Amino acid sequence: MQLKKENIGIVLLLIFYSVGLTGTLFWDESVLKLTPVNLLISLGIVLWFHQEYDARFLLYAIIVFVNGFLLEWVGVTTGKVFGVYFYGNNLGYKLFDIPVVIGINWLMLSYSSMNTAQLLVQRANLFKHKEWLLPLIGAVLMVIVDVWIEQLCSRLDFWYWKDQVVPLQNYTAWFLFSFAFNYLFVKMEVKTGNKVAVLLYLLQLLFFIGLNLGLH
Repeated sequence: MQLKKENIGIVLLLIFYSVGLTGTLFWDESVLKLTPVNLLISLGIVLWFHQEYDARFLLYAIIVFVNGFLLEWVGVTTGKVFGVYFYGNNLGYKLFDIPVVIGINWLMLSYSSMNTAQLLVQRANLFKHKEWLLPLIGAVLMVIVDVWIEQLCSRLDFWYWKDQVVPLQNYTAWFLFSFAFNYLFVKMEVKTGNKVAVLLYLLQLLFFIGLNLGLH
């Protein structure tokens, strides 16, 4: 039964991201206005397959969501975290000029990256070093996704950088805060093994690679 459920989730995500990519590239870029819905549904599908809902997982999810949002608020307000930038309109409803779904994005990327990192560490037989290696690999995976998003962020009306230049500071901050959230994931002993989350990470990466190749 569980295998059947996983297959349903896998098929849903594959259809979802295939339609999103082809719709953006070949139909109308206004499809991107559905990005907040995309993020909510993606996270919902992935968390449907999370294996252990306990206080530790809920605390991890709340901390990442809230602090991810606050981090972006401080970043936009001061320009001293990621660099000087502001948000466009395709990420939906804003609170204090910050899209609410940005906290969901931090949570989704952290969760899916850590499940992917767990799989990589397991395959490489490096399990005994997981306390520092897992969040390190997870942070690298999150930065890789961000690198591809940044190439199109203004074209997608997600966010805009001063002078249209992505500062190195952005990637450094992304790595450090990603590592912090992922380290919390390990310390809170959040259950891994969610194969649908691994697929989501890969689809997110391929989606933005595809957009870069198609829109440039």
